[in-house]
Amino acid sequence: MIAIIADDFTGAAELAGISLRYGLSVSVHLDNTIDANADVVIVSSDSRSMQKAAAIYCTADAVETVLKFEPSFVYKKIDSVLRGYVVDEAKVQMELSEKNKAFICPANPSLQRTISNGEYFINGKKITETGFVNDPEFPIRSAKITAMVNDETVQVLKHNDWLPVEGIVIGEAESSEDIKAWSATIDESWMLVGAGDFYTALLEKKYQAKPQQKFQLQSPHLYVCGTAFEERKAFIKKLDCCAYLPENVNEEWLQQTSSIIKEKGKAVIAIDESNQTALTLRTTMAKAVATIVAKENIKEIFIEGGSTAAAVLEELNIKKLIPVNELSRGVVRMKAGDLFITVKPGSYQLPNEIIELYS
Repeated sequence: MIAIIADDFTGAAELAGISLRYGLSVSVHLDNTIDANADVVIVSSDSRSMQKAAAIYCTADAVETVLKFEPSFVYKKIDSVLRGYVVDEAKVQMELSEKNKAFICPANPSLQRTISNGEYFINGKKITETGFVNDPEFPIRSAKITAMVNDETVQVLKHNDWLPVEGIVIGEAESSEDIKAWSATIDESWMLVGAGDFYTALLEKKYQAKPQQKFQLQSPHLYVCGTAFEERKAFIKKLDCCAYLPENVNEEWLQQTSSIIKEKGKAVIAIDESNQTALTLRTTMAKAVATIVAKENIKEIFIEGGSTAAAVLEELNIKKLIPVNELSRGVVRMKAGDLFITVKPGSYQLPNEIIELYS
């Protein structure tokens, strides 16, 4: 069994999709009540949305839980642009795993997210020249890796550099070849931390990719947008089936949203402009979605944004999901009872299936 601890739900889903690609059975758990009845067991801690102390406690709890099952290896899934409490959580996991060194590989060259000369780049631009500077919870102020993780003791190295016998290393990577070189260099004496590309490289050492199953989206369909990315806001503003979330969800708004679903068989719930905190918005969104799901017998939900997804699933009292399809990288369709739920990181591209359904 492979055990994965993800710091947000879309990260858990992304690695679930990659695992499906290699013919592995997967279960995703939203609490620590887990079983070992799958090849890959993923625990989504949602620690990225918490305050630091709570995040460390939650990570420790998840680590202790998965270690009881004696997995073949444990992988800590983090945000590819290092948002969250990456080093703090790595340190507590090192202690509990009795490891004296951790290797962190956040770069995703396949998505044009690279690390070079100690700095982070997206599509060839420094990350400080992208929309990540406006992230509502972890705005990025520097492209320097040690500043991004707020720890100057971390070593940022290339795969052909000498590696230390202890401590935390963040690997530079400008290409898929660099990622593969790291996967060949790092052995089981290291604690493994990273994003999707590094996990893929680790699987490729043992497994072969399998063909994907075809599927059809179910109706009525609900698209829940919890991302602040301007590109997505522009896409949604063009649609004629959008219900923007009010500060106070009332019966009038619920009726308007229900009318859209009855007429079109689908609806988008999104945030336009708001001065409320991210936590307040997530909570309001989750309650609104749960009400609409029950009211309109929604068969399938598409959710953008890891913290939003976690809040919605908590409100729906969903604790375990079985991944069934990978629509595209990071966009994974899962099943909980009779409800299909697809999740996507806010910064990733929309899959063609969703664009076609809503255009």
